[in-house]
Amino acid sequence: MSVRAPYARPARWPGFDRGEPMDATQTADTGLLEIAGFWRRIVALAIDATALGLVGMVLGALFFDPLARMGACARLIGFAIALTYFGIGNSRISGGQTLGKRLLRLRAVDADGRSLPLPRSLVRSIVLVSPFFLNGLWLDPRNVPTVVTYLLALIVFGGLSAIVYLYLFNRRTRQSLHDLAVGSYVVRADAAEQAVAFSRLWSGHLVAIAMLAVAALIAPALLEHVAARQGWSELTAMQRTLSDRPHVMHAQVMRGWTLSAGKETRYLQSVLRLDAPSVEDAAFAKEVARQMVEAASKPLAEDTIMVTLVYGYDIGIASVWTKHSYMFKPGGLQ
Repeated sequence: MSVRAPYARPARWPGFDRGEPMDATQTADTGLLEIAGFWRRIVALAIDATALGLVGMVLGALFFDPLARMGACARLIGFAIALTYFGIGNSRISGGQTLGKRLLRLRAVDADGRSLPLPRSLVRSIVLVSPFFLNGLWLDPRNVPTVVTYLLALIVFGGLSAIVYLYLFNRRTRQSLHDLAVGSYVVRADAAEQAVAFSRLWSGHLVAIAMLAVAALIAPALLEHVAARQGWSELTAMQRTLSDRPHVMHAQVMRGWTLSAGKETRYLQSVLRLDAPSVEDAAFAKEVARQMVEAASKPLAEDTIMVTLVYGYDIGIASVWTKHSYMFKPGGLQ
């Protein structure tokens, strides 16, 4: 009498680490649960992101100005929508299938091959979406404790890099960070719910995740050291000064250069996110440029000062901006 194993033992690439096989899935005709492949998961995720983006665009069209005035807080709305979508969609309420998973014939299950209860699916969704919504979120350094800076670095840089790493290299279980957090798997939806013994995660991946977390925690201190050596303190001070102007929610200041017809042009640029539709206010832009000259600790060496006024919203799942850039010569602002 022969016994069929849940997963056929896969072939290995020559020289590949013995602990991590290239694939661990079975053929669909066995009637057993089959781990979903990389591309099916990516396409399903892209479909889900597109669906969320369409919802965000409709919401933005209806409430453009209120969302624009909310600034960074508007991302909380997108976060709540994404959390609800993935939390309910990947739970047993929807059979473990979001729209993308349904179209690609996939579903999320637990280690016993059963659909996830809602609380567990919500935790899974928090781990997945938090790094994306916190990425690019601007917080005033003057009001953010150091511990929060390091926590954000761990969630954003550590979380995103771990998610991408596991998607690419965890070939045995195909679990990413959010799957590992709650012990879930994404499988083909061809077979009914059933008890099944999934393969175990290769321990080397845990070491890699730990190393990525350490790198993320080191990043803030490293960036601070680089900023001090590169003389970015003047730009930071200028940025804070511009952020205190009326109707400016966030200011960013940077230096750069362009090369055209063999001639180098150096510029000092500020990008101001406004809480009012004033991007066509040239007088306001000129005042900003003049303030940049006055805030400099020494005469500017740049050839041009560029001021970009921006008005719009970013809710994480969708964003729309209107902007206008103004160019000034430092000598003409005195």
